[in-house]
Amino acid sequence: MCGTADLTNDTFSPEQQAYLENLLGQLDLAAAFVRPTAEAAQEVTVHGTPYEDLAGEEVLKAEKHPWEYWPRMKLSAREGRFAEGGDNFMFKHHGMFNVAPAQAGYMCRLRIPGGLLRGDQLAMLADAAEEMGGGYAHLTTRGNLQVREIQPPDMIRFLERLYEIGLTAKGSGADSVRNITLSPTSGFDPGELIDLREQATDTHHLILNSRDLHGLPRKFNIAFDTGGHASCVSDTNDIGYLATEVADDGGETRILCEVMLGGITGHGDFARPTGWFLRPDDTVAASAAMLQVFVEHGDRTNRKRARLKYVLDAHGDDWFVERAQEKLDAMVEAGEAAAGARFERIDRDRCTPRATIDRLAHVGVHEQADGRFHVGVVFPAGRLSPGQMRGIGALAKRYGKNDVRLTVWQNLLIPHVDGRDVAAVEAGLAELGLASSKTSFHAGAVACTGKWACKYGAAHTKENLVPIVEHLAERFELDSPINLHVTGCANSCAQHYIGDVGLLGATTADGEEAFQVFLGGGSDADQGIGRHLAGPVPAPRVKHLLEQVVATYLQRREGSETFLAFTRRHEIEELQELFAQEEAVAG
Repeated sequence: MCGTADLTNDTFSPEQQAYLENLLGQLDLAAAFVRPTAEAAQEVTVHGTPYEDLAGEEVLKAEKHPWEYWPRMKLSAREGRFAEGGDNFMFKHHGMFNVAPAQAGYMCRLRIPGGLLRGDQLAMLADAAEEMGGGYAHLTTRGNLQVREIQPPDMIRFLERLYEIGLTAKGSGADSVRNITLSPTSGFDPGELIDLREQATDTHHLILNSRDLHGLPRKFNIAFDTGGHASCVSDTNDIGYLATEVADDGGETRILCEVMLGGITGHGDFARPTGWFLRPDDTVAASAAMLQVFVEHGDRTNRKRARLKYVLDAHGDDWFVERAQEKLDAMVEAGEAAAGARFERIDRDRCTPRATIDRLAHVGVHEQADGRFHVGVVFPAGRLSPGQMRGIGALAKRYGKNDVRLTVWQNLLIPHVDGRDVAAVEAGLAELGLASSKTSFHAGAVACTGKWACKYGAAHTKENLVPIVEHLAERFELDSPINLHVTGCANSCAQHYIGDVGLLGATTADGEEAFQVFLGGGSDADQGIGRHLAGPVPAPRVKHLLEQVVATYLQRREGSETFLAFTRRHEIEELQELFAQEEAVAG
């Protein structure tokens, strides 16, 4: 049929034909049978972007929503096939990554909102990793866990096991809001202004249950900072909420959350304080409102310019917040947000400066606000064995109210430990081959997966990080930490730009594995992008170069000057010359 529906048929009586023609006229169903013209087809758009201009990934999402891929995933698992092509991209929205050829098997990235995990969940996850994965898990730089080497027949079984444990991997990859991060000491930090656990988990659940907040133009990161002593590097996120004490005209104070926007350190930008504030409970609905603006205005033609940063660059922070307020107003009108939910502009001179961040708050034993203690456990390169997972779960259940906190520093905390039980917890960790105290090199050492199991990695990261840290720790004793961030490629999953020392995977001219070396990066009060010192430096040579860098720092610093202050006091050309001179003398 074309144009209009033809109901002429000898099998229908005149009365039946008249009835059907009248019914079609009332329902306007004839239009459903009209073949669209070429001109009409060209008018199809996705949030204003012509269909033919969409990036390939956007076409996939336009044709089938990521949530609708579950049956296809089940068939793939039943047939024992690895995802290929478009399936590989779309399966990532469910947390499953085919990382071939770097490694045989799927990597599953979980969602653990706020890094809030129970000890019994960690123990059950150990069973799943041992039964269906490679028999280990990795802590990530978003307070999360990954399990690797999951074979195709076990893909769905593993995801279903997560549901049984009370966990999920949904929306942990591809164009999704990634794991919501939170100050790891939320609820017991002596310096925090407000406990934001509820806001972080509510935002997680709102996103999981909102179809239109999946299949974004690009990945998206959100963080909640309680204003306490432990950092969650909230200024590296697309949206960061920083709890702030604000004075009213009458001298009364309120705790609000300042909205920081546009963090993407891999592109050289931190999230900017905007001067816009929200009531803490309004951050959940406001997150959805801002995501809706991103969905409508994010670039769907060029994935290299599809992050929120580029929407802000094009329109400005105020424009973005004003559009989000319009969405928020509509949510209030629809009964989906609390009355009075609004972004409020506040002068910064009315804000009390945040508490000083303790760069070692995530490792070692620290007293909580209630007089109990949290024990920060150190992991070389963030790797956990099933035995360690079960052991930590048991310690948390026995001594820590079954509470485990994952941090962005690839380690975890056991909180709520009574003072008389701290020694028992440390002894239990020692039996697992772990410790709560390490050198100032171990405390801030993080690495992405790297070449070992990531097809993008140009260098082995974890394998190089551990010997570098051990090499430096054997030679130097520091009075302040030196954070070392090692990342395998320019995607910068380990955020090499914000490390005191940052290493970026590379290759030499003759194809040897190497690293670009950066110095002087930092976050929070130490915010800054690391500057390129040297490279590509062959991987075996890096530890010797860094030995010379640290030795020179300790010899030439002023008083108790930190490594960060020392490196920032010099132009990068001065540092290059200084280290070269010292190396020549040492040689």
